Amino acid sequence: MALMAGLTSACSLLSPADPPKTAFDFGPSEGSHVVLTGMSQPFVVREVTAPSWMDDSAMYYRLIYVNPDNPLPYSKSVWVIRPTELLTQRLRAQLSRGTAHQSDSQAQVGYVLNGELLEFEQVFEAPGHSSGVLRLRATLEEGGHSVDRTFTIRQVAPTPDARGGVTALIRCVDMLAQQIAEWASTKGDDAPQIAKAPT
Repeated sequence: MALMAGLTSACSLLSPADPPKTAFDFGPSEGSHVVLTGMSQPFVVREVTAPSWMDDSAMYYRLIYVNPDNPLPYSKSVWVIRPTELLTQRLRAQLSRGTAHQSDSQAQVGYVLNGELLEFEQVFEAPGHSSGVLRLRATLEEGGHSVDRTFTIRQVAPTPDARGGVTALIRCVDMLAQQIAEWASTKGDDAPQIAKAPT
């Protein structure tokens, strides 16, 4: 019995470890910037926030046809850092103007974008068919004034797996940057002033 126990222990020590998880980011931004027209002042992107349950590196999917109220994390695929950090980096790379893109001082900046990530996941509408879904509540501030808008973007995933979900969500992020640029440009220096924030 002692010999068998020793052999079992040795086998467990020699068994291969679980394969490492695959970590994804948003890939290169291709060095391009979306166009912010009608703005002469810096455009500042503050850190994107998210509800605590989704503010980690887990990669979530949802089986709408089974249980639409149950987001599930992939067991072998994660983001390299929190999606809020990845999204902040991409939006800053695409949208920020001037050198004050991380400053919270209203005296040093022009337009300030605040974002709360409400949804960022791969949604399976049926077996073998899924989409990346991004929903962000944005607030644009300037000189004590602010305006809000919620962006919802959906892109079909090329494959029904984590890698396909990543591809779809990256497309959502880049489309979000373009839509924010178009929206913010209508609130710029050459457009009517944005509404005064409630007091």
